[in-house]
Amino acid sequence: MERVLCLLYHRVNPEPDPVYHLTVTPQNFEEQMGYLKDHYPILRFEEDWTKPGEDGVAITFDDGYADNYKYALPILEKYRVPATIFVSTGYVGGGQEYWWDEIARVLTREMAYPDRFELKDSLYQYTWKTQSPEERREVIRSLHWLLKMDADVERANLWLEQLRTWAGLGREGREENLPMDLEQLRGLSRSEYITIGAHTVNHRSLGAQGRQGQEYEIGASVRFLEKRLERKIETFSYPFGSAVHFDQNTLEICAGNGIVKAATTVKGLWRKDTEPYQVPRVEAQDKGGKEFERFIEECWRLV
Repeated sequence: MERVLCLLYHRVNPEPDPVYHLTVTPQNFEEQMGYLKDHYPILRFEEDWTKPGEDGVAITFDDGYADNYKYALPILEKYRVPATIFVSTGYVGGGQEYWWDEIARVLTREMAYPDRFELKDSLYQYTWKTQSPEERREVIRSLHWLLKMDADVERANLWLEQLRTWAGLGREGREENLPMDLEQLRGLSRSEYITIGAHTVNHRSLGAQGRQGQEYEIGASVRFLEKRLERKIETFSYPFGSAVHFDQNTLEICAGNGIVKAATTVKGLWRKDTEPYQVPRVEAQDKGGKEFERFIEECWRLV
């Protein structure tokens, strides 16, 4: 094929995601899979796309939310649509939300908040106003940027604990936002329509880390999946995925860990001259019917 449109999903869930907008409703997702199945060849991410054939579509998911198993899998199997799910292994079965969802959980509740949140750390010290929803949204944006660019997981956990203590909340995550557990991961892996790929351990920017940190994040995530699923892991996606979030070290380490193809979030279409470790993707939108059809038509016009 000459071109492949690789779609990026994160979540399929009836509960909305008003902070990060990563969710497609099950109804819209089913309409989308039905439309794509009827109109395009659906390709597996890991297969050889250089063979002659029609332009095709590939379906991918990042992170490893439990709703991939609960809501997405039955629809993918119903329409016989293959998909690759890239999993951040440090959250599998932990019973806690991903760090970005944890920030949102604490700062978007219907409750009375203190006037300010002061982050105390040996390297950083920030103070934010927190009375209004707008002020708290700014805290979410700031903490999200700081945490994705800082690979120190111990520091991040201390920050999150400070935030929970400040708000008077415990550690228990919201059921609808949890990552998958090990049985759900294995259940996905057993499906003939699902390929599991790696997505680091802790979901931080790889481009902000040195080679040693990247070797751990990539290698440990691959080994975790291979040990528990008893199969070779050959695909990977970069957390956050734009050009600043991976570098030449990343590509070399992926190759050294047996990865043969890796996904970015750089917007575009795959073509025959695309590097196998820099596959572009387009983030799917929560649309159904004619709106989704128009969205797909626009995607094919990307350079």
